[in-house]
Amino acid sequence: MSFAADVKNELVEKNNLARTMGFMRPCCVHAEMYGIFLFCRDFSKNEICIKTENESVADLFSEYANKITGTMPLVEQLSSGKYKVTIKGANERRMILEEFGHTGAEVNRRLNRGNLEDECCISALVRGAFLSCGTVTDPGKDYHLEFVMSHSVLCEDLRYLLKEVRFDEEPDMSFDPKVVTRRGVNVLYIKESEAIENLLTFMGATDASLEVMGMRMYKDMRNRVNRKMNFENANSSRAFDAAYRQIEAIRYIEETKGLGYLPEDLRELAILRMENEDYTLKDLADNLKEPISKSGVNHRLSKILEIAKGLGWT
Repeated sequence: MSFAADVKNELVEKNNLARTMGFMRPCCVHAEMYGIFLFCRDFSKNEICIKTENESVADLFSEYANKITGTMPLVEQLSSGKYKVTIKGANERRMILEEFGHTGAEVNRRLNRGNLEDECCISALVRGAFLSCGTVTDPGKDYHLEFVMSHSVLCEDLRYLLKEVRFDEEPDMSFDPKVVTRRGVNVLYIKESEAIENLLTFMGATDASLEVMGMRMYKDMRNRVNRKMNFENANSSRAFDAAYRQIEAIRYIEETKGLGYLPEDLRELAILRMENEDYTLKDLADNLKEPISKSGVNHRLSKILEIAKGLGWT
């Protein structure tokens, strides 16, 4: 089962529980019904139907249709595996349209804000819209949540509604969805992981929101570890290259003049360097007869390189 299917199942299950226990206000039930119908595949006097891969969404659509009309709609499972739920009767379609202040003859499918009685109704409507035309990518692969609609004006209506949402506990936090046209349909989408977490929570899918948050934290930690390892590997590589050049310079001095050519302090360090190729500057500093600082070791090694170059080493 996909992550999107899990999100929709969570929304429907929590919806059913809230309505059964009386926790969902009637105005929110009405707003959610409106979201499901308005954003479904067809919403007109000639046809009202939804196509969905999710059986629980098909069941909820049927339940809400029956609640308004007193008649169960036609439910079909297509060869593709999707469910198609259709309101067959013209009278039933008229009842649903009138329930939300529509005639079905409108030139453009628009969001009727008269169905939003209170601020709490906005999340219910968005939840209904997501159940009808939304999807979200598995956060382990990518961060992407979208609503797919055939009506551009309705897409803009939903975008403006989401942009108006504000949170009392975080007044600076808001939604800023983008819109793109893809293969002739309008897609309203969000790609920022934290915005997706917030929208899932806003709709009521708190378990899914926590999963996205957990994946984001895991990816952030993994990226930090990778950056640290890359940094350490780069440092190790530079240290190895430096040690190799130092040893080559010391061997050149030994072959041309002998190590006795070096002052005593440099000779001691040169021998220690040659005998311990894997020593860091700190290791070298700590193992001299009279320990010095790392910068002191680096200074002496630089002198050794200068002496080797003065003898013709390159």
